[in-house]
Amino acid sequence: MFGNGNVNGVQKDSQKDSGDMTIYMGKNMEFKGTLSFEGTGRIDGKVEGKILAKGVLLLGETAAVSSEIEGDTVVVGGNVEGKIIGRQKVQLLKTAVVNADVSTPSFSIEEGCQFNGSCKMLGHSSTVSSAHGFAREEEFPIGLTAR
Repeated sequence: MFGNGNVNGVQKDSQKDSGDMTIYMGKNMEFKGTLSFEGTGRIDGKVEGKILAKGVLLLGETAAVSSEIEGDTVVVGGNVEGKIIGRQKVQLLKTAVVNADVSTPSFSIEEGCQFNGSCKMLGHSSTVSSAHGFAREEEFPIGLTAR
């Protein structure tokens, strides 16, 4: 069902295309627990628990997430409460409402986004090991990075 490359019962020609969606959760779906995947995933529904993504996580405008989120790249367009860890990057779109603490080496916020929380800027992504421990941490005000 999810991640097998089938779209409406038709096998995709390019399984290795980086644009392939590993998981998609529609706006009328709800999930409680731990959701983990590799690749690119989009969530437009409601999630309570943990989301662990080895790859790109896209939270659409209708997403409502109360969770600890960890991913390589996390792009938020909906509502998030909890904690966001982006091993490479976190991007908050103008439609996002985020009440969360963010830890990442690269952080961007579009004008219009509502962000209430703290931001911890980490060392380069190669030094970030996991949500439970970082090889090196450096704190900077938003917009400043270590060079």
